[in-house]
Amino acid sequence: MKSAFLSKNLLCVRTLIYCLSFILAPCTDLRQVTSTVQAGNPVRNDPKTRQAIERGMDWLISAIHRDGTVGPDRYHMPDLSCTAMTGLVLLSEGSTPRAGKYQKQSRLVLYGVLDLVESRPLNRSKDNITLVQRKIGLNADLFLATLYLSQIYYDAPGEEKAIRAALGKLVNYICLTQGKDGTWGNESWAPVLGTILGWECLRAASSAGLRIEASEQLVGQALMKHLREQPDDRRNWMQQFYKEAAGVRVLYSLGYRDTPEFQESVHTILERVKTEPRVFRFAGGEEYLAFYFITECMLKGQQESWKYWYPQVRDGVLRTQNQDGSWKGHHCITDRTFCTAGVLLTLLSPNFSLPTSDL
Repeated sequence: MKSAFLSKNLLCVRTLIYCLSFILAPCTDLRQVTSTVQAGNPVRNDPKTRQAIERGMDWLISAIHRDGTVGPDRYHMPDLSCTAMTGLVLLSEGSTPRAGKYQKQSRLVLYGVLDLVESRPLNRSKDNITLVQRKIGLNADLFLATLYLSQIYYDAPGEEKAIRAALGKLVNYICLTQGKDGTWGNESWAPVLGTILGWECLRAASSAGLRIEASEQLVGQALMKHLREQPDDRRNWMQQFYKEAAGVRVLYSLGYRDTPEFQESVHTILERVKTEPRVFRFAGGEEYLAFYFITECMLKGQQESWKYWYPQVRDGVLRTQNQDGSWKGHHCITDRTFCTAGVLLTLLSPNFSLPTSDL
């Protein structure tokens, strides 16, 4: 008993040390965030938002297979990226394997993710990859699985050993595959989004007590280099939009928020969602994921202009919701489960339910 007690305390101490060493972002005043959420949370207080979320949740729940896995659409073969995204939505909604409206589904999806991680070869052939991997990167599904398992680690009593074993396998491989330039390759259509996901999942794994042997400083430098090297030609503004929006989330946490490049990107993003309806009308899974990454950042920012972000994005995605409650992608990542999950994560952001909410 004494040994078990000491082991638990040692784990807590190690977790704290890893978090402090890997995460450079300042701590958020939890009391301030909690009061803000309770006072003006549109998830709770706005009927239109709440109804859209409920319809989306109903559709996403219907896509979960009996074994807890989720495919790109209902009745499709299991896909690790889509399953992990679904699990993140359940956690963001407030449902864990031990409590919540969707407690049963949350536990089921956990088993689904663990099974898919166990059966997934790390060095998968480029000829046998999913749509999400082709668009974000070969490790995209591993990034999302790591992010999900890190978030659920302390909310799944009895499953800690299995989760930690899976995380150990994933984190070790992800750290080994980070390039010397801080990125995770450029073989996909949206490699910047893959690098952002890589940073996000390792940051979450660090909070769960995993040892991280990768460089977040190099990630920040790579993203800043991308912002500085943006082409003057804005014809491909849609591709630039999701890169800038997702990158802002990482740069905010790494202390780049006062740089001219960061400020200019935020200004551009805010103007886009206000003046360009095509951001929502032609959005794909990449944009929906980028919406989620930046939304919590905008919700916590003190700048006056940032408070307009959530209402603009919420209204934009609500206009494109399908009659059955789902969302579909209009280019690149078109998987309905992935896109629906990305939108729901964005709409549920004011809950601040996930540990990644701590910027």
